[in-house]
Amino acid sequence: MARRTIDQLLSEGQRFTPLQKLLSQASDRDAWTRELRAVLPDPLCRNFSVAAMRGTALVVQCNNAASATRLRFLAPDVISSLNALSHFQHIDSLQLKVAEGTSIVNHR
Repeated sequence: MARRTIDQLLSEGQRFTPLQKLLSQASDRDAWTRELRAVLPDPLCRNFSVAAMRGTALVVQCNNAASATRLRFLAPDVISSLNALSHFQHIDSLQLKVAEGTSIVNHR
């Protein structure tokens, strides 16, 4: 049986394959993470990645509790800066995830 390339797998059929959906989601998260990190101060920006967008909440994975606490204090300014970017115009809260804990920060 011949081995199929990733390009062949991605181009199959008219509808999206599960692999295409996963790759698209990963690509979106990478782009959102780059945009989030661009509005955060260095070196703090390296401690975060975007896990998802859920409605008007941006779900942010934090490397540690200390970074999550710092982001919680910066949240109003970060949300305002993100709202200026097209992907984040509707975001009004950050949902911070550290290991097993979750915290929601609203800004209105």
